[in-house]
Amino acid sequence: MVLLLKIVLSSMLISGGVMIYAQAQHLLAQALYLGDPDSYNTTRDDCVWKRGNGQDVCPDEDINILLYTSGIVKDKFKFDHRLRDWLNNTEWDHTKENIILIHGYAGGDDTLPIAVLRDAYINHGGYNVFLVDWGALCQPPCYVAAVYNIRPVATCLAQSLMQLRDLGLPVERTTCVGHSLGAHICGLMANYLNFRMERIIALDPARPLIKPGGVNRLDQGDAKYVQVIHTNAGHYGEGGRVGHIDFCVNGGRRQPYCGNSTNINLCSHIWAICYLAQSLYEGQEPMAEPCSRRCPSNAVLSGANGFREGRRRFGYAMGYAIPMGLKTPPNASGSYCIKDNNPPFCPSKPSMPGDQRCCI
Repeated sequence: MVLLLKIVLSSMLISGGVMIYAQAQHLLAQALYLGDPDSYNTTRDDCVWKRGNGQDVCPDEDINILLYTSGIVKDKFKFDHRLRDWLNNTEWDHTKENIILIHGYAGGDDTLPIAVLRDAYINHGGYNVFLVDWGALCQPPCYVAAVYNIRPVATCLAQSLMQLRDLGLPVERTTCVGHSLGAHICGLMANYLNFRMERIIALDPARPLIKPGGVNRLDQGDAKYVQVIHTNAGHYGEGGRVGHIDFCVNGGRRQPYCGNSTNINLCSHIWAICYLAQSLYEGQEPMAEPCSRRCPSNAVLSGANGFREGRRRFGYAMGYAIPMGLKTPPNASGSYCIKDNNPPFCPSKPSMPGDQRCCI
């Protein structure tokens, strides 16, 4: 399962950069129909289920693509499928890299945690950001419906992406970045495109209720290069190898700085967002070394012996360290591990790049 905005907004209090996970466990249980859903304004009967099997109409008013091109979040353009010169009528910059950003469960435009990554791309200045808002199809307490809807969403997005390519969007300079259920949408789009995507970056792809098999979930055949960052493998995130390269952060399962949170797994799942945001900035990229074939079973890297102990406990292999995230070499493959006891993208002083929402 995954977390997104409305759960985040209702389960977290943000004060002075510190995120307090108030009743996160209880709210997640509600979202999965495991307990009292009465605190929500919606009920299970209000969940939106797409028909699937090619029966849905695209474009869909519940699936919106919003283009952000400047450092001002309010400056955005909604993709209009009817306009054949739509890209030229926006502030889209053909010299910049293009990012298709897809949120997970309970998300939407301008919601946490995906807004942290959106803002990092925008503030960096080197990217055109196409944020996919499918929030109407994945609101709590409708996780089961959200999982069902990822295929129809991917079908419509594939049509939009093919139209954007025809309008001039260079697919070789376009990366799909998805968090949780959004990571699987990046992958499923590949089944409906008439070209192959260049790169997918999957942030802790969702695990609960995701069926096995390439037609149901993300796999390395969905793009020329698939990178996966695991921060809560085996719980809210997928546990096995998924991409050409898989990064396991602090064992890939639980993050040490989440130890005092109300829900360590939920906290760990979210923080994949901040790791990728950090990788955008020169000199801030998290560095990883080769390790075992899948994320180790231990949850936290710790100990007075530091990185040497991490190598011994988590199966590190001696080899060259590579950056994780935006600057990962496209020929790197296999499993890589990172030890990092500090929250990523959390600025310790005003001059550092970062976002206070990534501090805990």
